[in-house]
Amino acid sequence: MKNYFLFIFFTFSILNAQNITFIYEVKNKSNPNIKDYFTENYYLDVLGLQSVFRSEKDRISDSLVEKSGYGLGRKINFNNQLYSYKNLANKSVRKNITSPSNDNYFINITEPLRWKIQTDTIKISQFNCQKANVSYGGRNWTAWFTSDISISDGPYIFYGLPGLIIKMQDESQDYIFNMIEVINSNKNNMFALRNGKEITWDTYRKLLINYYDNPFSEIKTMGVKYQSVDSNGQPINVDLKSLTESTQRQIKNYNNPLELNHKIDFK
Repeated sequence: MKNYFLFIFFTFSILNAQNITFIYEVKNKSNPNIKDYFTENYYLDVLGLQSVFRSEKDRISDSLVEKSGYGLGRKINFNNQLYSYKNLANKSVRKNITSPSNDNYFINITEPLRWKIQTDTIKISQFNCQKANVSYGGRNWTAWFTSDISISDGPYIFYGLPGLIIKMQDESQDYIFNMIEVINSNKNNMFALRNGKEITWDTYRKLLINYYDNPFSEIKTMGVKYQSVDSNGQPINVDLKSLTESTQRQIKNYNNPLELNHKIDFK
């Protein structure tokens, strides 16, 4: 009986909190041929009917931008960023992208989420969960949502179920989302929202190909030498041609975007 009342109180607290953060452990295989996962914590910050889903590093960077106008350094990973903004009042979803040159873009996600709610149920932690399936981004997904938290949201671009998505993965298990913590807050944790320029998937594709073809175009345009440091901290000149080839190999080898239907076969 005591545990029952604790659960009711916990649920009531969530439903009445103005600002809620759900932390997800996200596992992904940037190369599907490698069995090891890359694991990182992501934050779903909810404020009313708005939410932002982003990595811990992106969240820290956004908070710094709000305070000082300056965030963290540039992104090297350009073709698989899991950063999204949702406004459930008008059912709009944006995929936010930051280029290696720190230019911000966003794509309006228009692919519909046609959920199929199943009868299967399980308990995950203290939450009673129900199964649902959906197709998105060229992948088939299984989600477990809970009506115990009546927030129709979830990780990344996913939403629209009668409760919060607690766990989700695609059928190949390249991407796995697990909600691991709930934090109630009395402050706005949305921070500085990234707006940038609206682009289409075709434009995004062109940006990715241009970056792949010439990842150090800025340095070449400026006519400066690219330097690194050796083990003793002494500067050494770097051959941009070799560095370009190394970067291109990395892009090709780690090319397993969540939106598989927009994958580019780099040559």
